[in-house]
Amino acid sequence: MSVYRLLIASCVREGGISCYDMEESGRLTYRWKMPCEEPMYLCRSGNTLYALLKRPFPDGDLSGLQAFSAGPDGELSPAGGIVSTRGVEACHLSVFHGKVYAANYTSGSVFCSDGAMDVRTGRGVRPDRQEAPHPHFIAPSPDGKYLLSTDLGLDRVYTYDEKLRVVSVARTPAGHGPRHLAYAEDGRTVFCANEIASTVTVFGYGDGVLTPRQTVSVFETPHGDSTAAAIRVKGEYVYVSNRGYDSVSCFRFDGEKLTLRSVTPCGGVFPRDMILAGGLLLCANERSDTVTAFRADGERLERLPQTLSVPKPLCILARPV
Repeated sequence: MSVYRLLIASCVREGGISCYDMEESGRLTYRWKMPCEEPMYLCRSGNTLYALLKRPFPDGDLSGLQAFSAGPDGELSPAGGIVSTRGVEACHLSVFHGKVYAANYTSGSVFCSDGAMDVRTGRGVRPDRQEAPHPHFIAPSPDGKYLLSTDLGLDRVYTYDEKLRVVSVARTPAGHGPRHLAYAEDGRTVFCANEIASTVTVFGYGDGVLTPRQTVSVFETPHGDSTAAAIRVKGEYVYVSNRGYDSVSCFRFDGEKLTLRSVTPCGGVFPRDMILAGGLLLCANERSDTVTAFRADGERLERLPQTLSVPKPLCILARPV
């Protein structure tokens, strides 16, 4: 039976990073906890784990980047000091060509560990949510040649080179608020979860250029108090977590278009992140302080009885043991 090692970021003071092993049956075993202050997001590269810390410096609101080395048993130890992201509320990160990149949501910039930055300007059509730029995601493109970065405040998806120079810009519908991206296995399709409008935009991708093809709601009927969050892909299925109408939407992608197939209650409140691990889907429910588990069989999600209690879980990583 497959076993997956879970790392869960708990974004409270001394919340830290907790480690569990989870079997395909749903059985959980607690391993250890690494204390740290308000981890927002995690990213693994080889034997190094990187964590974004919301506000680690005593003299201000700037976010920080902390590296951890993983030992033979997986336990973490800090590797160097905390590096400022030179922005406020860093919420997403990735590793590209050996450098770490982060999105500073509130201050409207993207950061590279070599010192490069891109500070965005402008606003969107929604004054309550789009009064300024709000980067929410940055990660390598499907072909590994560029970086893609969403901006919830500007309704844009940027393509960068590794020096954070803009290569191209794509747009979602006005007021939809692009949050996170996920990639189809064909390497030519990018799915964008739009937070404000609770939609998904399908882009064609080729050599750094995104071309919008379709935008579809995550619900059959509107739920105006809900916002889309995480998006994940497994084969022909695309999953999106919904906060407010606390649920997970499942789409089927036929190579051209997305079709909504099911909406399943997530078993918690405000599902901010989720992860697919083998045949399991794990959902981090920020406001109920829980992580819930499902057996993911295509469009059908079957709730498992196991529930983890984790204060304000914002991010989950999983890999086979």
